[in-house]
Amino acid sequence: MVEPIRHKHIKIDKKIFESFFEECGTYFSQDLNTSASPIWTRVINNETGTEVFDSIEKKDIDKLKELYEEYYVHGISEGASSGKALSNEKYRHDKSQRNIFRIKPFAVHLEDYKENEDIVVNDYMKKIFERYKIPNEINIGQTWGWNIGDNFVHFELIDYLYFLDIIQKILKEYNLDKTFFIGDGSGLLSCLLYNNYNIQKSTHVDLSHLLLRQYINNSHCDVDVKHIYAENFDEDMKHDTQILINQDSFPEMPLTSMEKYIKNMDDNNVPFVLSYNIENGTEFNPNHIDYRKVLSDNGYESVWRHFSTVRPPYVIELFYKGDNDVSNG
Repeated sequence: MVEPIRHKHIKIDKKIFESFFEECGTYFSQDLNTSASPIWTRVINNETGTEVFDSIEKKDIDKLKELYEEYYVHGISEGASSGKALSNEKYRHDKSQRNIFRIKPFAVHLEDYKENEDIVVNDYMKKIFERYKIPNEINIGQTWGWNIGDNFVHFELIDYLYFLDIIQKILKEYNLDKTFFIGDGSGLLSCLLYNNYNIQKSTHVDLSHLLLRQYINNSHCDVDVKHIYAENFDEDMKHDTQILINQDSFPEMPLTSMEKYIKNMDDNNVPFVLSYNIENGTEFNPNHIDYRKVLSDNGYESVWRHFSTVRPPYVIELFYKGDNDVSNG
């Protein structure tokens, strides 16, 4: 694999934006101030900008079509996945090396290789595209990545496939098919899950600019998906969910938001919470919260932990609250 390139321009049907607003309704950008943490307000102010939020509030479909067809160019993806920042050559090189080095531990995790075996990256990635259905929707917005044969490898694909494999095993183990995503970012994880596992229904909650991206990614899937602005999430909302899934954003939320979400999960008798996050809290970032304490305070107990071999020191952890003992599952 060589230095990454941008994916070619992909057009987005205006009807996708129209149906998004039909489902999600009117958005008020002023609500962002109370729902985003200092981590995210800094990203939005320095990278994302206000244009996308103004366009969502105005329901300016022509402008949104332009912005999301260059999602990774304009910086809308920043904070969720690398895009505009990769225009810096040194930063792009360093991140490229990091992502390429993740392929070997991923292959070992899948038991395709042993630690002491050499791997031919290009050949292995071709096999990965045969094993998984990887829809082209994840590349909308001119993402960075690599052309390998007939396939385009999204810049951050490997870490998502790694977590996907663990999610699939957990869903199968406990016979789960009703998911809830909080903070799915650029929508890669959910898109991969919906295309590689039989999910019956799902719900997405995220900041508006990322929620729209998730809607675009999943507009062609057969899963019954509901989308909700994080900015006006109703703590008393009722839903039929078996597992909440979160990657990367639990520590970054305002404490009040985290408490609201988990209380809602508890009120709706959601038995499982699956987290893929950094754990060392304020040592890693002074604005991070102790999300594990919020889960514990609401009665969710850790029943399984796995230190990520693809992205150390991150931890994948399954929490459970219910009548059945699944600690040895």
